[in-house]
Amino acid sequence: MQRKKIAVIGIGSFGKLFVQYLFEDGHEVIAIDKDPVIIDSIKESVTVAVALDATDEHALLSQGIADVDYAVIALADDFETSIICADSLKKCGVKTIYARYQTPLQMKVLELLGIKDLFNPEERAARSMAETLSFSGMRSSFLLSDDYSVVEVTVPKRYINKTIAEADLRHKYNINVITIKRPFTNKEAKRASDAKGEKILGIPHGNTVLREEDVVVLFGSQTDITKFLET
Repeated sequence: MQRKKIAVIGIGSFGKLFVQYLFEDGHEVIAIDKDPVIIDSIKESVTVAVALDATDEHALLSQGIADVDYAVIALADDFETSIICADSLKKCGVKTIYARYQTPLQMKVLELLGIKDLFNPEERAARSMAETLSFSGMRSSFLLSDDYSVVEVTVPKRYINKTIAEADLRHKYNINVITIKRPFTNKEAKRASDAKGEKILGIPHGNTVLREEDVVVLFGSQTDITKFLET
């Protein structure tokens, strides 16, 4: 993984988790918020934490904003500030800007400003949760985009004791098996809570046999995955 320099503007509940995950993944993270109390609370979890007005071009430039690989506007409740911030980032020369929106109107306004990379974490989380509850056997769902997902599904009964080649999901449903999570029991564990776990089998081969209680991790389009789950 290539280390990136990423600025995140607006450190609310989403922003806090977001910067922490980025930092844990080894990226250089600049966290920006106008509230010094919030900035003080996350300074140990990022590379740089600074309290400033993100609509101020000079203040942004002072933090090297022009050199970041990505700038992410994570503001949730102040859309006017998001718009001004997006415009300021463009004037500062930031090439790739991700902006959060909450309504279709906000999305259209940001698009008119030339911001192409837009996201709505609440919508994605809601869609992912809805999919998880809608289909029997689904463990989790991660939306990569509006069109593609990665899902974890307990192996359907019709595929138990069949090989991946025999299941032929690539040909039948146009979806790929990324890996398999297989339950195991650690007999040497001292505590009962530590006795059961899951091991990831890596990239599976066509002759890998699917066992009962296996969890298959699948990648494909929303449409193709839905067809598979509904079968």
